[in-house]
Amino acid sequence: MIRIYLKQAWFLLRENKLLTAVSVGGTALAICLIMVIVIVWQIRVASYSPEDYRDRMLFVNWAVANGVEDSNVNNSAKLGSRVAKECLYPLETAEAVGIGSHVYQALVATTDHAVEFEADMSHTDAGYWRVFNFRFLAGKPYDEAAVASGIKEVVVSASTARRLFGTTDAVGKTIEVNYVPYVIRGVVRDVSRLAEAAYADVWVPYTSCYTAFMDNGCERLLGIFDAYLLAPSAADRPKVKAEALANIERMNASQREFRLKLFGAPDDITEARVRDHPMLEPPVAKVVARYVLIIAIILLIPAINMSGLTLSRMRKRMAEIGVRRAFGATRRELVTQILCENLLQTLMGGVLGLVVSYVMVTALPGWLLAADDTGISQAFLNADMLFNPVIFALAFLACLLLNLLSAGIPAWRSARAPIVRALNNG
Repeated sequence: MIRIYLKQAWFLLRENKLLTAVSVGGTALAICLIMVIVIVWQIRVASYSPEDYRDRMLFVNWAVANGVEDSNVNNSAKLGSRVAKECLYPLETAEAVGIGSHVYQALVATTDHAVEFEADMSHTDAGYWRVFNFRFLAGKPYDEAAVASGIKEVVVSASTARRLFGTTDAVGKTIEVNYVPYVIRGVVRDVSRLAEAAYADVWVPYTSCYTAFMDNGCERLLGIFDAYLLAPSAADRPKVKAEALANIERMNASQREFRLKLFGAPDDITEARVRDHPMLEPPVAKVVARYVLIIAIILLIPAINMSGLTLSRMRKRMAEIGVRRAFGATRRELVTQILCENLLQTLMGGVLGLVVSYVMVTALPGWLLAADDTGISQAFLNADMLFNPVIFALAFLACLLLNLLSAGIPAWRSARAPIVRALNNG
């Protein structure tokens, strides 16, 4: 029966091409706008290389040192390495713990300075390489021994290796980073700037730099590091968070001048993305409500317009509806037929809208994805970011909702019309 409905729907679409074009175009525009929002949000929170484990990670991106004697004294910055050593590394519930700095501009050069350029550098520990799933093209990451001893070893991206030596086969070669010799330990596949926690061109052990620069005050509570906690599963994140906070409370008990406060952190990926102030809890509910409202408006406005078009089309078919009612068709059957017919049109618009949304995201990443001045507009997108089953499922759901909103009321009104009136109107 559904097959018959769809055949009839296809015939009706071909019969009135202008009305079909308007309806499909309106659907495509609505789905395109919704899917751009969904795709951009998915890129920010979904798992993809090398941040493959976002769904079971916790983040500490900000910290506050609160005065012991005067609670009005607050200093906010990143975490100091001392906190990682005393409170985070000992975590028994975490699968891995790592720290890394945001990127800094560094001068990278061959030893003879025949090739030199600025690159983005991050200071990390050894655990960083276990939290993230980097694709090593050659070599391997530096380990705990290298970090503990401050050995000058470096991991570089594939594009950095090619600019320096013309090849990714660069393991064992020496380069200079800010005029300091480093030996390349590994080469990894390029990381998009959209993977904000893992992105860099060059990664070095944080101990290979001036240690005082890493922990800059407040009894070494604050520094330059973000902390990344990897739980065994998403369900284990509350346990990891509780243990981390308990360790911090124990450390705070012995503090003389400042106590560390995280204001709700460690955060999951959603909380980390919406947190906009180190001393305020992340407004997840407010952000979700805003997205729901925007999507509802985008769905509702074209649905109202297309509902009028659908009702107009139904009026032309009142005689057909009256005849079917006279021969025993139930209201439910008529409503089902009208919804199935409209669904074909909605799916056509949905597919077109999804394609256009991908074109927009890939063609305008700087406009759609830029949230600050960190150069994110230069980020590249890959298949892992874009082609996610969740995106396709949400696109189909949006089509169903739009179909129900635009055709549901006209279908019900047409099916409820008395048989005699339907025949007379025809």
